[in-house]
Amino acid sequence: MELKEKKVVVIGFGKSGQAATRLLLKQGAEVIVSESKSRESLNENLLKSFESQGVYFETETHKPKTLLSADLIVVSPGVPKEVYEIALKKDIPVIGELELAWQFLSCKDETIAITGTNGKTTTTAMVSDLLKFSGYRVFTGGNYGIPLSELVISEIKVDKVVLEVSSFQLETIKTFAPKTGIIINITPDHLERYVSEEEYAYYKYCVFKNQKFKDFSILPFGEKWLEKFGYLIKGQKKFFDEKENAEASAFLRDERGFILKLEEEEEYSFTGFKLLGRHNKLNFMIASLGARLMGATQESIKRLVKEFTGFPHRLEYIGCFGGVYFINDSKATNVDATLQALKGLQAPLILIMGGRHKGASYASLISYIKEKVKKLILMGESRYIIGEELGLITDTFITETLLQAVTLALKLAEPGDTILFSPACSSFDQFKNYEERGEVFRELVFKYAPLFLKDTSKEVYH
Repeated sequence: MELKEKKVVVIGFGKSGQAATRLLLKQGAEVIVSESKSRESLNENLLKSFESQGVYFETETHKPKTLLSADLIVVSPGVPKEVYEIALKKDIPVIGELELAWQFLSCKDETIAITGTNGKTTTTAMVSDLLKFSGYRVFTGGNYGIPLSELVISEIKVDKVVLEVSSFQLETIKTFAPKTGIIINITPDHLERYVSEEEYAYYKYCVFKNQKFKDFSILPFGEKWLEKFGYLIKGQKKFFDEKENAEASAFLRDERGFILKLEEEEEYSFTGFKLLGRHNKLNFMIASLGARLMGATQESIKRLVKEFTGFPHRLEYIGCFGGVYFINDSKATNVDATLQALKGLQAPLILIMGGRHKGASYASLISYIKEKVKKLILMGESRYIIGEELGLITDTFITETLLQAVTLALKLAEPGDTILFSPACSSFDQFKNYEERGEVFRELVFKYAPLFLKDTSKEVYH
């Protein structure tokens, strides 16, 4: 891609937009940034730094005239398609930061990309650690952490590139083709953006569409969209399964271990594994398969299974007060994530749900709520929507804020209960992101649990 003296419009000036702008400047492009936020809401020093390098900013709007004047448009993930639709109709190329960086990446054949509705960040981190433990220099980024453009700009030499990629990023790829592509799972999500689950699934499968036969395409055995979108898979299919399966390259033998079938059969134990939930064992197995295909050693798997501790806000055990346990699963921003939490935990649970509704049904939770949830506390914008589907299944309470939900849970809790905060919704009704939401939950527990629970003895892990 020749960009010298080309006019490029970058839509959106978040983390990926800033990285794309830096890369474009390095390639000699003339850059205009189109940002819907006001100038006052952006970092003035950052703006001035870019302006000193020749970048022009248009804020509070996306002017059609500006978009139509571009030789290329680089769009940030999640920008509504309607913003740049006018450019597409005029055949102006529109790509994302991921595709832009890919054009200039020198180690394409050493790249693994992980996507899925749930578990992709954890699985990405696992793959990265497995490759690092195997002695490789690894860049980890994409949707998780550092934009790929930053690696290209830095010119740092690495052996392997591990990327988390989202459906938003995959919408705008043209040539992106990882050596190994992984779909962990596909369940309804982002239906506020996509017209159907089918459209969402199509973009997930796009992680495979530019691969060659020598590449690897990892996905669940029996994945329901395979028949429809299997034509996009150009690489060698490698299936995984939750149960023993002769057709799978990886499967869980039971709760105690898993099997990889590569040149020879390899057996691994989960002894010492610290993460809660069967889905995390599945994620670890998937990561192990992907990492082995990229050159990781068997020894790295045996080491990481005992050392990986996970992330905050993902089924994070934060403590025990007065015999009541507290789990922070703020990262559960969709229904399936909460479903996985319920599958992996034991009754009795007091479940706190709610936030900004994302369009999906909550019906898949019904059987597990019946079985395990003694009290259901609903909060946030979606509280009445969730209540219509789940409110008659168990004792259900409606609150507005997280503070109200936590204090009510503490009043209802008895020794032996687990208070699970797993919203099944996005955080944007009351918080800037799921991390902030999880931090607030943790702070509220530490502040109020000793006051509400008679036995103030505590066991705190985080």
